[in-house]
Amino acid sequence: MGPLGKSTRPLRTKRWLPKRRIAFLKDIRDGKKQNLLSHEKKALQKLDGYVKVIDHHENCLKKVLLRQQSSEKEVKLISPTETEVTVALAEHLLGKLAPGESHIIDGKVKGQGPCQCGCNQKPNYSSTGIGHEDVWHGYIDIVFSSHVGIPECIATAQVHQISSPTSSDAILPLDTPMKRPRTEDDDSPDGKTISEVKVSSAAGDEDQAIAQIIVFSLLQKQRHPEFQHHLIPNIVISPTDFHIFMYDAVNDILLGSYPLQIFDVETESLRIESVMILWMVLHYRMFCEGIKVGALTDDFKDLDVKSHFRKIAETKWDVYSTSLRENVGYFPPGKRKTPITFEANWFAKELKYKDIND
Repeated sequence: MGPLGKSTRPLRTKRWLPKRRIAFLKDIRDGKKQNLLSHEKKALQKLDGYVKVIDHHENCLKKVLLRQQSSEKEVKLISPTETEVTVALAEHLLGKLAPGESHIIDGKVKGQGPCQCGCNQKPNYSSTGIGHEDVWHGYIDIVFSSHVGIPECIATAQVHQISSPTSSDAILPLDTPMKRPRTEDDDSPDGKTISEVKVSSAAGDEDQAIAQIIVFSLLQKQRHPEFQHHLIPNIVISPTDFHIFMYDAVNDILLGSYPLQIFDVETESLRIESVMILWMVLHYRMFCEGIKVGALTDDFKDLDVKSHFRKIAETKWDVYSTSLRENVGYFPPGKRKTPITFEANWFAKELKYKDIND
């Protein structure tokens, strides 16, 4: 299958949260919201529980992401492995905010073991393969389940390699968002979320994250056609920042966010804004109502916002729409991935609705 054309560029969006859900959060803050649904209570308890011990999780993350090696002459930063970063982000950030009580990490990763921060938390390594051997297929780094155990969200963790200079005055590259480290239910909405992690930033990493969410969204539509909408996220996260891709398998629309920092540049602490955003994305069934194509503003009338994935899939569309598999532990090695590629120069436009009070 050939690369996607210009019409498949994702829309870069700043706003995916409906106004009424923002009002919901404000009512919670102001003590105006009294009668909460069960899944709303559980979601708020997740966030509250995390914030209460946020310093602990922040320190655990730093121990892995900014691991140091001291000697008489210098302090060096030791780059963590892909698995170490994936486990730390799953156990001390994403997994603590997700709606379900469990998440799984790709069982094919190298160096499986407990979290390296010292907590010795043992992750659940299992089969995360999705797709079909005749089309695109691959293994998800982290899969988060809902309260009822349905795969809801995925995450793609990109572990950018950090060099270890000879001088302790410049442990981190200048472009890092962090400063040099100091030397001292059943009634809940259904679904899954995914996440992806890479040891080094390379061309095609973003393409892979987008391919994953397109296939995952199509898979969820195939498995759970009863869902209210199929706009499903992939959290693409690194030790320093993250961004979100969301694909709507019904309307064939791909959205992408701008990068967001995990740590505050000045204080080196976890940004509460980023924690809140990740929490809302992981609970997207509660906060996101899907894309209302008919309610888009007039400037979208002559704009082709679709990805045209069915056209690109061509003769393989029947496989993508009816035969995708999940929880796959093994794909035949003779079957190469059918690539899903995207142009780097994406069209940037915020998705806007006519009614601002949606």
